[in-house]
Amino acid sequence: MRFYVLTPKILLLETSSHRCDVAIAEGKTLLAECGSLDPKGYQHAEKLHVYIQEVLTSANLRVSDLDAIAVSAGPGSYTGLRIGVVSAKGLAQPHSLPILAYSSLEALGEAARELAPNLHAHDRIWAAMDARRMEVYSAVFTGNGERLSPDAPQLLEEMPIHASASDADYKVYGVGDGVAKALASWPNLRVVPIEYASARHGISMALRAFEAKDFADTAALTPAYLKAYRAGSPKLGLPNT
Repeated sequence: MRFYVLTPKILLLETSSHRCDVAIAEGKTLLAECGSLDPKGYQHAEKLHVYIQEVLTSANLRVSDLDAIAVSAGPGSYTGLRIGVVSAKGLAQPHSLPILAYSSLEALGEAARELAPNLHAHDRIWAAMDARRMEVYSAVFTGNGERLSPDAPQLLEEMPIHASASDADYKVYGVGDGVAKALASWPNLRVVPIEYASARHGISMALRAFEAKDFADTAALTPAYLKAYRAGSPKLGLPNT
């Protein structure tokens, strides 16, 4: 393992949603990306390794040239997350590469920051992924990416929108395919027009983890499914701060 490189080459896998996406970055620079969206199903088993080979070829790299493998580790699709994590392990283990596991919701937050240029540091990003029925997985971040609440499952009919959200001195931006479910109860929510994160949205998180040597335990790594409800989860919307 090479832990002291200034601009690590990282392969990123995004399989937490209907989007199957792969990217390679050298430091903060995106070298190559490839992916596709199947809104009615999941094509990860058929497409992921094809896309991995395509980005490696495009960047003129081999797996042995990489410094780490990063994977969006949840929450999200059970099937997609399993495929992503297993693939990350399969790539990392033969070459003794570290795995960098990051939050799928935080990647959505990064997507919002990329697509909403008017975001201010004090604004809020509500990242929400559809968890079927009237459920979402959600987390809240500031406009500059600081996390304000943990990733958590939320039941919309039981978890009311934060009462002060519409009266606050900041704007709230919703991102992800779970946002549409909340609009009836949260009419002032500003919608960022992207439902699924791409692999490139994990670059900043992967770099932070690499620099901090925050490597996942390759043998023990499992996706963060978050399906069981947790007592004391923050209310849907903004935390009481």
